[in-house]
Amino acid sequence: MDLLQKARESINQIDQTMAELFEQRMKAVEQVVAYKQEHHLPVLDCSREAAVIANNLRHIHNINYRPYYEEFIQDVMRISRAYQKAQLHHDKVAYAGTLGAFSHIAAMKLFPDEKLIHLPTFEEVVEAVEQGEVAYGVLPFENSYTGEVGENMDLVLAHDIYIHQMYDLKIEQNLLGIKGSKIEDIKQVYSKDQAISQSRKFLEGRHIECIPYPNTAMAAQYIARQQDPSKAAIASKETAALYDLEILAENINTSAQNTTRFIVIAKQPPKGGNRISLVFTVPHTAGSLAKVMSLISDHGFNMESIHSRSLKDEPFAYYFYVELVAQLHSSQFTALYEAMKPLCKKIKVAGSYELESRDKV
Repeated sequence: MDLLQKARESINQIDQTMAELFEQRMKAVEQVVAYKQEHHLPVLDCSREAAVIANNLRHIHNINYRPYYEEFIQDVMRISRAYQKAQLHHDKVAYAGTLGAFSHIAAMKLFPDEKLIHLPTFEEVVEAVEQGEVAYGVLPFENSYTGEVGENMDLVLAHDIYIHQMYDLKIEQNLLGIKGSKIEDIKQVYSKDQAISQSRKFLEGRHIECIPYPNTAMAAQYIARQQDPSKAAIASKETAALYDLEILAENINTSAQNTTRFIVIAKQPPKGGNRISLVFTVPHTAGSLAKVMSLISDHGFNMESIHSRSLKDEPFAYYFYVELVAQLHSSQFTALYEAMKPLCKKIKVAGSYELESRDKV
């Protein structure tokens, strides 16, 4: 047996041993997964990974090998994280709608390396998060032109989920038709009701029937299937490329600053940030809301937004959503929260996240 063959035989034996050790390591990783799942811990622990690298490099005596071994152990930990995410569903992110919907575009920008799962409705996204089938959900929450997406605000109140992040996506609506169609041929336009509203000025005077659809991408998909030159959709440019449609008119939204704020929801409570979302209800008596507002002011908090929504199971009763400039675990916020409890029928910290000051936007 020549020298090359001997070296290859040796590598084969070492590889077999490494495969056995890999399986042992992954079994240990499964124990880590179980612990993290029970204690709601994140997959990535940067301090732990740094310690593992430093400790393992001490075992490499040949300094020429050290940079390569460091790369090797980093790959091992990357594989471990990927396996943990898969076991904990932390590699899956849900959004509502089909490919090309603005929720899909926002999810791609927020989670470029994760598995994106599209579900038919906002409620199904929330339920998937709540049941642990996905790590995060991406939902539209508020539009700068048409206001809040009320149904998603309701879902935040009704379900055991929390807001972990907010993301602003500039929205550019476009009129899409099949190849060869012209604007003057369009008799019907299909799109999400908010998208139709955002494009109202463009549509005025064109004698076009506006037909609401579940979302913009589904509307574009429908137009592509119909192949009718008299029908068009209002949707994104990305959607036009996905469904082989022609852009008949660009940027038709009335406001050039049209922006949709998306929320990232998760099952575990948030850990921190410089904004807090609160939802609460108050007794249906005179001055009850004013007392809560005074408390917020008296405790020194800036309230950046407030919304009211009707309670579905209580006619003519409302809940309130407020966004405060505050640190979740500060003594100041804890004091406010405790002071609000006696005045509120229900109160929930709906989320905590980092958000740039609106004065800078």
